[in-house]
Amino acid sequence: MNKLLLLLAVLATPLYASAPAGFNDDEIALWAAPLEGNAVFESHRGEVAVNPASTMKLLTSWAALNRLGPNFRWQTEFRSSAPLQNGVLQGDLYWLGRGDPRLDSARLTEMLRQLRLRGVRDIAGKLVLDQSAWHGIGTAEGFGGDADRVFTVAPHTHQLNLKVAWLRYHFDAGQPQLTLDPPLPGITLENRLQVGDGASCGDVRRFVNITQQGALLRVSGRLPPACDGAANYVNLLDSDNFAGQAFAALWQQLGGSGPRGLAVATTPPGARSLLQLDSTDTLASVLVDVNKYSNNTMARSVLLTLGAQFPVGGDTFADGERALRGLLAERQLPTAPLVLENGSGLSRRERLSARLLGEVLRDALRGPYGPELAASLPLAGEDGTLKKRLGEVGGSLRLKTGSLDNVRALAGYWQAPSGQRLVLVAIVNSARADKLTAALDAAVAALVTRYQARLAAAAAGGL
Repeated sequence: MNKLLLLLAVLATPLYASAPAGFNDDEIALWAAPLEGNAVFESHRGEVAVNPASTMKLLTSWAALNRLGPNFRWQTEFRSSAPLQNGVLQGDLYWLGRGDPRLDSARLTEMLRQLRLRGVRDIAGKLVLDQSAWHGIGTAEGFGGDADRVFTVAPHTHQLNLKVAWLRYHFDAGQPQLTLDPPLPGITLENRLQVGDGASCGDVRRFVNITQQGALLRVSGRLPPACDGAANYVNLLDSDNFAGQAFAALWQQLGGSGPRGLAVATTPPGARSLLQLDSTDTLASVLVDVNKYSNNTMARSVLLTLGAQFPVGGDTFADGERALRGLLAERQLPTAPLVLENGSGLSRRERLSARLLGEVLRDALRGPYGPELAASLPLAGEDGTLKKRLGEVGGSLRLKTGSLDNVRALAGYWQAPSGQRLVLVAIVNSARADKLTAALDAAVAALVTRYQARLAAAAAGGL
């Protein structure tokens, strides 16, 4: 037997471990395996169905990369059946949104600028949002108490700025001023800020109090001059009105007139295309936000995009799930236990096993898009949701984090300086999960240490 086969044989001896220090036996599921071969290095409750929290995003990312490709881009289009006469569009403008997760004010402004260059000066009809790209977006039940939080914003075909507006602060003649970006004509901004003390700013939210009453947004507090240029985001309006009001404000900033109202409808047959542009960002770029910063809305949009590109039954989320499950079967990977609610992990109901997720990660790293998936994961001790965690672990440790009530999770891979890679998944489901983050990090670090020792032993044996 050659040395490579001997090495694989040594590494293949699985350790069916008891729970790591600090955990009860039923509080954690662990699964770890070397990239090479089909061996399992360690497993503890690896087949048990658990809530993965945001590590579910890895499953969605893997499916999207394989079915859509890393260079996939989202398309946005404007159409109309109305004639254009002397710069006036004599009717409605249809905005065909297809769920670009990173559509922002800058990109929309560029689109509107190009409409102006193509001769449109005045929109005499309504702006009509065509949302027919998606039918059924999945759910995220059980988060009613967080409905005003940004992390619960549902995906939308016209998701401008992730439905987030920025309050931007500056000083003029020594007095604190603020602006809303993008400007939203339906929101009245009331500035009650006073000049405050402080040599530094940091998080500007320490100094301001923001209240919303209907269309009135009131900002009070004592703002230090050091906060000139600071900003914080606010979640305003529903997605339809956010997109419509932002469009109108940006259009008028470019010198355009109209539109005269907002509606939601399907583009009539035969409407001609006035402008069609691809997204600035590719799927691979979007997945950096999905995984490094655990963006729920973007992750859900990615799975819906998968469903929209491979329609079967007419429900976009169900079609996305069907495409994902089909890929699992095609790759002969475990298809159970798996429960999907939206594909982002923002769910009380989603379930998978540590082994299922681990096998998906192993398949990903062996495939053509492994580098793209790996690059989207937080690097321990350096960036994303792992910036202040696990930096002491040697080699390259890239892990997606997961956090919900009663759930803490880590999943990704570690690469030894000599090049060997270990896929690892650790998922805590426990009523005291919020107190077990440090223990989870310690368990992962210890797992890596044990694998390093196994590699060293194999090397010492001359393998």
